[in-house]
Formats: sequence, C-alpha cells, structure tokens
Amino acid sequence: MIIVASLAIGAVIVAAVFYTRPPVLIVTEESFIELYGKKRLKNETLLSSIFMFRPLKTVVVANDASDDIVPFAIKETSAKPYCVLFPLRFVQSAQLYREQTPDIPVVVLEGRYPESEKPAEKALGADKSEYFIYKTDINNDFYNLGLVISALKPKEEPKNEDSAPEMEKNEKIAVFLDRNLSQMKDIFIKGLYDRGILTETQFFNYFSQSSEKSDFSCVILVGLGYEYLDRKTGVPVISFTWIDPFLIPSDVVMVVNDSPLAQARQAVRMVAVGEKTGLIKSEFVVLNKKKFDKDVAALIKKQGKM
Repeated sequence: MIIVASLAIGAVIVAAVFYTRPPVLIVTEESFIELYGKKRLKNETLLSSIFMFRPLKTVVVANDASDDIVPFAIKETSAKPYCVLFPLRFVQSAQLYREQTPDIPVVVLEGRYPESEKPAEKALGADKSEYFIYKTDINNDFYNLGLVISALKPKEEPKNEDSAPEMEKNEKIAVFLDRNLSQMKDIFIKGLYDRGILTETQFFNYFSQSSEKSDFSCVILVGLGYEYLDRKTGVPVISFTWIDPFLIPSDVVMVVNDSPLAQARQAVRMVAVGEKTGLIKSEFVVLNKKKFDKDVAALIKKQGKM
C-alpha cells in the first residue's frame, strides 16, 4: 500500500509540475487545422507536450484575421508562455507581439526556402537579431531522399507470360520540383549515388512537361505536379506535404512534413540553449509500410526525426 500511495503521490506531483510550466504556443489558422486533421493535431500536440514536458497549445485564428488580432489571441491563450512559434506568413503579427511582450521569445519558422533566400530576415529587417529564426533543412531532406528510394521494394515480376509487366527495365525517377528549389537537384543526385542508386532522374518544373506514357519507378512531388496523382498509376509517390494522410491518394507511400507542429520540438530545444538561428529536419512519415524494406524504413523514421 505504501508503494502504491507513493506512486500515486509522485504521479500527482509530476502532473502538477507539468501543467504549471509555461506552455509553448503555435500560431495557425482555421484552414490549416482543417487540412492537417483535428484528430492528428490532438495526438501530435499531446506527444510533443510529453516530449517537451510542458504543454504545447495552438493559437487558432480566423483565416482572414488581421495582424493586430493575433497578439490578443495569444494573450488569451497564455499571458506568459515559454515561447511563441509563428509560421513565416504571420511574421508581421510576430513583430507586433514582440513589441508588446519583449520578454517572451518569439520564433519565426521560415519553412522550405533555399539558403540564398532569407525571407524572414528580410521581413524583420534591422531587428532580426531579436528573434529566433529557424528554417527547414532542405539539404538534409533532399539528400536523404536517396535513403528513402533505396528502401522502396522493387515491383514484382509478372507470374506468367500473359501478365503485363508492371514496369519496363529502364526505370526512371521523376521529380516535380518548384523552380525556387532547382539548386537541390545536385544534392538529391548525390544522395542517390551515395546509396548506390544509378537510376535515371528526370526533373520537371511544370506538370505539362511530363508524359503520360513515361514509366517511372518513383515520383517525388515538391511544391508542384500534384496533378500526377489523378493518373492513378500505382507508382510509389513521395510528397512534400503536411496535409492529413487520410486526404492523400493511396499512391503516396511517404510524406515529408515540415509543418510548424512537426518542427515544434526541435525549435523549442534550440530556444532552450539560446540558438537564434538554426535548421530543422523534416519529419519523414511512411504511409504504406508494405512498399518499404522494414529495416531501412526504421532508419528513415529515425533520420527524419533526429
């Protein structure tokens, strides 16, 4: 009985400490929540809260909310949070909030931009050193796509002569790549070569550049080319997106998620040690485990969350 009572008291103390710690807040809008998935949001918020041992809360504002409304919504959620995370689209709200509460760390999550572009720094101007600015580690993401593709299981050969082959021998990888990220081509190719993958890779900056008759062993969608999913070819697709997997066609076997929720843990860790700028790896999420080698899929999951 004494042991049980001690455990119960310990649990109460831990819970009390947890809920009295200042929370981490993430600003977002209603449309994001709808596409991200409310159940998914609830689960990931809980897991991140446990991981950080402090509450993680979302500050949800209307899609058309003005910049000056956001600071009020934040203060209604918590008068003194540990820090507040703002996606780049809320950068002006971040500036207003910091002016009003200069003692609270303000984090701007820049997202997936090339190293040569620094939209957060440009928007913040001379005051940029007063903010914590973190961006998606796109170099890491593109390099590790080689690891992802090496884990994809090859298609089965037809069982008899009458069966149509699923794929020609000259398999190719298609990458629909936003023009702003064109410099990632070399990093992606290096990731493939370092994994021993010498398959031909075709890059497209417009969906219309691709042909319906093209035979691909894998298709990667980075910012464009989502019309490809309408073809329902059965070819494995890797998509850079944060949309709820339940809303994604079955051809998508993995998503690369760099949403604010996926970045929260790493961002808070860097705030805690005083890093004003930094890179955050995306979360690699396997949606169809049958398409992947089990052991390598485990490495992918670890790599995406390191």
